[in-house]
Amino acid sequence: MLRKPPSNKWQQLSQIAIFLSTAFSICVLGLVLLHLSTGASTAVDSTPEALNPQLTNTIDDDGGPILYYNGSGPVPPSIQRDLTPPNAFHTPRADTCDRPPVIQIDESQYFGSKPSKASMAPEPSGKAIKVLHLSDWHLDPRYDIGSEANCSRYLCCRPYATNTELHTGANNASVPASRFGSLFCDTPPDLALSSFKSMNQFFDISNVSFAIFTGDIVSHDNNDQLSRTYVEYEEKITYEVFKTQMHKVPVYPTLGNHDSLPEAYNTPNNINGDESGASNVFSWNYDLLSSMWQQDDWIDPAEAYYASKHYGAYAHTTNSGLRIISLNTDFWYPDNIFNFFNFTNPDQSGILRFLISELTTCEAKSQRAWIIGHVLSGYDGTNNLANPTALFYSIVRRFSPHTIAAIFFGHTHEDQFQIFYDYNPSSLNGSLRNTADVDYSKPLTTAFIAPSITPLTGYNAGYQLYHIDAETFSVMDISTYIANMSNSLTWSEPVWQFEYAARETYNVNGSWPAEAPLNATFWSDVTWSMLSNQTLIEIYNLLETKSSVLTKNCSTKACARQKVCYLRSGSAELGHQCSHGDGPF
Repeated sequence: MLRKPPSNKWQQLSQIAIFLSTAFSICVLGLVLLHLSTGASTAVDSTPEALNPQLTNTIDDDGGPILYYNGSGPVPPSIQRDLTPPNAFHTPRADTCDRPPVIQIDESQYFGSKPSKASMAPEPSGKAIKVLHLSDWHLDPRYDIGSEANCSRYLCCRPYATNTELHTGANNASVPASRFGSLFCDTPPDLALSSFKSMNQFFDISNVSFAIFTGDIVSHDNNDQLSRTYVEYEEKITYEVFKTQMHKVPVYPTLGNHDSLPEAYNTPNNINGDESGASNVFSWNYDLLSSMWQQDDWIDPAEAYYASKHYGAYAHTTNSGLRIISLNTDFWYPDNIFNFFNFTNPDQSGILRFLISELTTCEAKSQRAWIIGHVLSGYDGTNNLANPTALFYSIVRRFSPHTIAAIFFGHTHEDQFQIFYDYNPSSLNGSLRNTADVDYSKPLTTAFIAPSITPLTGYNAGYQLYHIDAETFSVMDISTYIANMSNSLTWSEPVWQFEYAARETYNVNGSWPAEAPLNATFWSDVTWSMLSNQTLIEIYNLLETKSSVLTKNCSTKACARQKVCYLRSGSAELGHQCSHGDGPF
């Protein structure tokens, strides 16, 4: 007998069916219905009384909220309760279905032709500011010290975690979960707070102009172990910590796929005919987040109102004059099932038209802009959908390098970059653009993918400090700091260390001018060097994991070619064209 899912989700799926236009969309809907019929439901419509945490006013020596284990402080014992192991059948993946061809983009429907000035980046000013980049926080309030950190099935470091091969668990853990974190676990409070405490070893936080946070707050629980109250608790405590630890330094956030419930689910406002966003089923989350960002004086009331009605997206001008455009990238993430209705529309949500509008205004004012989002637009193509990222690629090409100074993502937990190039003349057929026909001799701009605070899965913890031109807002250098999680059981407190500087590490022959930014030309030259310099690709491969002891090797030419192909892929379709299986991700 089929078990009826929550009524609001059932109604939304019925609405989706109206818009199905491809066999691929129908296949995906079939997976979703199968998923729901198994009873793998979530706690969207109800919040167990046991998961009703109350924030306290407990303050530590630095003026921030204390996060404790085992029932004291703001992390309530109810959130650390012993849960059953995760449901094996959770989010359905679209990769079960045949992948449809990417559409060609009629750019004339979105923006005008590219003016000549848009192809020229401004000259460096010689003045600098510092910007902090944090990503993938994934605080785990249910982290259990001493439990099995070497489990067979995540999440590890939970009371129920076991290793089925070694027959170990919380009472006889093969690798006990350190108070300060473990390689296969989400972030315990002590590790999270230590990331801020460590910063003054390396730089003066008060001299940081602003920070960006590219999303993912909530722990990696399956949906049947989450509730709205749990998600709200994580979001509230995280932004309280950010505000307290960063003091007067503003933080500009973006939503991650784990910053919603169910995970990754976001509906376009027009799914029920209401373009205003007032009746969006996820408006509770957008309202909460935007109100906290406004309360913390990071964005103004008008920006917060827009974010509350448009999926958490906003645009804000910093005190230094940079326009930061924050996007909800769940609208190109495959795990968001609502992306599969009206599938050939690359911008069903309107989020990319918002981006175009902002960039057009910036271009008219000669104002430089950063784009921040969570899910990267390309790389190997597994985390993104082809149609919306094809349009995104065209937008980036249209407004780079004159207006777009840089792009910033998170999501992979790795330290990566991806390059956007100009198109070949052959890419245009009438008014239609083949966005996969790119000219790799003409790099335009770069997306920087930040390392994560969470060590999951098998990485170290890390964050980055950018050295930014104060007028052009181009990236001049990147300093990366890590905590080596393989040593966590020996620590009396987390040990953070400087890992590397990008300019020194990747300017292998010393030919890049000291006053020049680390722009797309620089990074494209790095990829050419990687193809002929195996040592360089292996350095990148190690730094990608934040120097984890579990880094898989990339010692073959085939691996180097695959890695370089990923680095040059700014869209899902370009990533799909790369080889797969010739080395680590």
